[in-house]
Amino acid sequence: MVKSSIFLVFNFKKLQTKVNTLYLKKYIKKGLKKFMKNILFAMLAFPFLVMAQPYSPNLQTNQPFNTPSRGASSNCGSMINTISNCGFETGDLTGWTVTDLTTPFFPVQVVTGGADIGFGFFVTAPTEGSFAAVNGFDGDGPGQIEIAQDIVMPGTAENLTFDYRGAWDLASFGAAIDRTFEVQIQPSGGGAALQSTLILTAPIGDITLDTGDIQGSVNVSSYAGQSVRIAFVWNIPEVNTGPAFMQLDNVAITGPPPRIPTLSFYGLLLAAILLLFVGTRIIYRRSHN
Repeated sequence: MVKSSIFLVFNFKKLQTKVNTLYLKKYIKKGLKKFMKNILFAMLAFPFLVMAQPYSPNLQTNQPFNTPSRGASSNCGSMINTISNCGFETGDLTGWTVTDLTTPFFPVQVVTGGADIGFGFFVTAPTEGSFAAVNGFDGDGPGQIEIAQDIVMPGTAENLTFDYRGAWDLASFGAAIDRTFEVQIQPSGGGAALQSTLILTAPIGDITLDTGDIQGSVNVSSYAGQSVRIAFVWNIPEVNTGPAFMQLDNVAITGPPPRIPTLSFYGLLLAAILLLFVGTRIIYRRSHN
């Protein structure tokens, strides 16, 4: 009788343990299904959480992506500023296509700081690096002086920026027509201007010994992602009607670099939860095999 009672009690406890285990498995399975649904929802929301976050800094300038960056010579030919030798730091016009007058007042060339051509004009002082391009802005016209380069505009291009400086005497030598400086966007390889922007006019009867450094900017967003030629053009309408001098430096395509989304705090949190879920599933399966 005692043995039978012990046997019944033992079987009852064993049965109770089995029932509890089955109930626990069912409860865990149900909880995991619910947890799985929540994780699925979180995973669907995850891309939106990532896309909505600010972008990481521009690694080349350490500025936010939405801050236009001017291209120092170290950035020439980069994904942001596709212009090569943009600050003329090779010490010459490598990468540029140059057209000069047959007999210029002062030929197109690259100089260091301290170049002085007289007439009371400014002394060269590059705005970026140690070199700048210069020309005489006068000579045996009519004709044009042009410094140009074929490039592929970055897909995020917004503006073409550059530094320039000028001096002229159009009062003492009989000048009858204004001279101008403009920026053209031409087809790749050259040709009729697709876009022309007047930058400066040197008026007749005027003497300017130094304009000072000026930053020019031309909107080029319409040509983003396209192959074009950028051309700096100085128009000389007459023959030797007054000395002049022009400096160009620090040419850049500005605009945000291609965007690279980064994880927000919530994105990282969801990633951690996802890893936790995967780990829990692995442990659960191993413990019930």
